[in-house]
Amino acid sequence: MAHAHRSHRPLAWVMFGTGGFMVAFFFPIHILLSGILQPLGFVPSPDRQSMLTLLENPLTRIYLGALLTFAIWHAAYRIRDTLCDVLGIRPLDKVVMAACYGSAAAVTIAIGALLVCVP
Repeated sequence: MAHAHRSHRPLAWVMFGTGGFMVAFFFPIHILLSGILQPLGFVPSPDRQSMLTLLENPLTRIYLGALLTFAIWHAAYRIRDTLCDVLGIRPLDKVVMAACYGSAAAVTIAIGALLVCVP
């Protein structure tokens, strides 16, 4: 009996789906608060010290890490499929996949490092 080839595509789909959900659900809240309500004066703008105090909370760091990490993996998946389909370079899928997911992995490491290093 031949050994079936296992695809890594489901892992990419999990990251893509979770990122899509988080981007669709949480980014509009951030845009509403910091992009619309604060400039219009409905919500007070936080000062630097209150933002650093908020960032000291481990739950805030976990939230930001998850939100940004899943968003970047979602973007990497979309960019990969768009490049391969629009430019018609599906034969180079492995190269495009390595570039997109490699970049997403590098940004994920940078996000983790920043969230750990910020005082």
